[in-house]
Amino acid sequence: MRDKRTLEMTSLAMFIAIVVVMAMIPQVGFFQYGGIAVTTLHIPVIIGTLYGGVKFGASLGIAFGVFSMIIAFLRPDPGNVIFQAPHIAIIPRLIFGLATWYLFVGLTRLIRDFRVRVGVTFALATLLHTVVTLAFIVIFQASLREMYGEFITLLMAVFPLNGLLEMGLAIVIGTPIAVRLMRSREYSLHEYQE
Repeated sequence: MRDKRTLEMTSLAMFIAIVVVMAMIPQVGFFQYGGIAVTTLHIPVIIGTLYGGVKFGASLGIAFGVFSMIIAFLRPDPGNVIFQAPHIAIIPRLIFGLATWYLFVGLTRLIRDFRVRVGVTFALATLLHTVVTLAFIVIFQASLREMYGEFITLLMAVFPLNGLLEMGLAIVIGTPIAVRLMRSREYSLHEYQE
């Protein structure tokens, strides 16, 4: 029991460290080109959530949100300035982290093939991240429009393309890593139905 708790704590610390390092290195966790901002930071959040469960999802989602807000202040760009608002940066990422685990568990009954189930989880969780973040932007659009003007309109036009690109990256990069890590018996935190 104690060994599993130690493994859980060190694994979570490792995943948070990966999120922090990816966020802080320019053009790794967040690609910014002109008015377009694409993130790859959701990939370790999904991997960590599938590996560690709902507690990992919540913790990694919060870390993702906090560091996206920090980066928006450190390297303001038209594509990320909106994430200086905590309710846009943190809350959608927390929801995304939590929902990723339940999405994976829900797919267990629908998709028998383990690798396909993990890949579909990456696709749907990334789509969920895009939708939830966009929903929060739309919900708070009236107050943000006063601060950021027509940038909101541009962001909503560019966002679907970003979401599709992020989805493709998540499937290609994240699926093989997550499958290998989740199948590891030595470092396993959960028993997965295969």
